[in-house]
Amino acid sequence: MTARDIDERSAAFDLAQRLRDPQFRAYMVRNGYVSGTTVVVAYDDEPVAEVFSRIVSEAQPPVIVAVHRPSAKPYGFVFMQIGQVDYDASPAASDDDPNIGDSASIGMLYDTMDAQTRPKTHLTIPNDWRPARFKVQLAGAAF
Repeated sequence: MTARDIDERSAAFDLAQRLRDPQFRAYMVRNGYVSGTTVVVAYDDEPVAEVFSRIVSEAQPPVIVAVHRPSAKPYGFVFMQIGQVDYDASPAASDDDPNIGDSASIGMLYDTMDAQTRPKTHLTIPNDWRPARFKVQLAGAAF
């Protein structure tokens, strides 16, 4: 097991422990969580491509990404909603489709979207095998 695996497990355990708290569960509902929705835990500095690859291989969108950010108030997590995924051999970029570099982290994506006046977008995640276009929004924003 790698150090990253241990870190991811500790963040997942932190989230699971917080789910015992009714106030935290209410906070998650306010941030878009619906019973039965898959929650993917990610670290702030985890590469975007890795997080989205996990979503494609391990879950069925829509999912909530719980980004572990200890400085985030009040619970140490920020949330993103990941909606439908479309596959296309060459997805067309649009003005709403930001460029995602190979070194971009999920935290960087969250911060960029948080700074926008419209905290939602469609996003094409680059990879070597099958480009995927996702509907992405900060939790709590209506699409």
